[in-house]
Amino acid sequence: MNQILYTETKSKRDVLSNKKIAFIILAICLIILGGFFIGKAVFNILNIDKDLNASQPLVEISQEGNELNILVKHDKPIDKIIYKWEKDQEITIQGQERLEIEETIDVPVGTNKLNLKVIENTGKAVTYSQEYTGAEGDHKKPEVELSIENQKIKIVAKDETELDYITYYWNSEDETKVEVTEENPKQIEEKVAILKGQNTLTIIATDKAGNTEKVEQIYRGSRKPKIDVRQDGNDLVIKVSDEQGIQKIDYNLNGTFYSSDAQGTGNPLGRNEVEFKQPLAAGNNKIDIVVYNIDQLEAQFTWEGTTNQ
Repeated sequence: MNQILYTETKSKRDVLSNKKIAFIILAICLIILGGFFIGKAVFNILNIDKDLNASQPLVEISQEGNELNILVKHDKPIDKIIYKWEKDQEITIQGQERLEIEETIDVPVGTNKLNLKVIENTGKAVTYSQEYTGAEGDHKKPEVELSIENQKIKIVAKDETELDYITYYWNSEDETKVEVTEENPKQIEEKVAILKGQNTLTIIATDKAGNTEKVEQIYRGSRKPKIDVRQDGNDLVIKVSDEQGIQKIDYNLNGTFYSSDAQGTGNPLGRNEVEFKQPLAAGNNKIDIVVYNIDQLEAQFTWEGTTNQ
């Protein structure tokens, strides 16, 4: 009888022990599973925060008349900018990996919506949309083009509708006014001599609607070098001078070439005046001289003569 009672008591303890172990295992599994979900939630939150803190391109748009000035800045390279007026085709501006892009575009007459998209080099895009109103009439500024022709500045002012006049002046001197002609109301051309030394030329073009465009450009005026040649017996005395400085002297005597920069270093002589003698051959002689100054203006001189050696 005692033996039977002992056996039954041991069996109940084993059952309780097994239940306790199972409970502990279940609790551990729940803790692990809960930790997984908590970890995943934290990871997701960190990702969300990362996206929220990601820098966005800065888009600044200002309107002046019927033109929009668009300035885009970013701390990441810009792949391209795409913009489109609601009734027009898309236009793409290549970013060329720049961090800052500025562009001026025309505003159509009336109220139109501009859709603009900035695309990073990673492919991420940010969009911008806003309505702008373009007034009727001529609100576009004239265009001014400058070029150099024979030591003169050629000014070409153009307007899509009609020009009125241009004015120009050096530094702070009095301005010169040139009015448009009836034969060519959309364009004005004028040539201006370049002043000696470094000077600033200012040009203002005005159209009939009162729109103006101002352009300033610095020019360095220079004269060609001077070459003086005289024969002294069997020698040729060559004197070269330049106000700005001599870059190089080249000459060809009877088919033989000489140069002050025979090695092609590009270094200037560092002098404003040079005089030297060149021995001549017996009989007929011919020499072709080319002198360059530091402003890359050149002067040429040819001499022919004989010696009685």
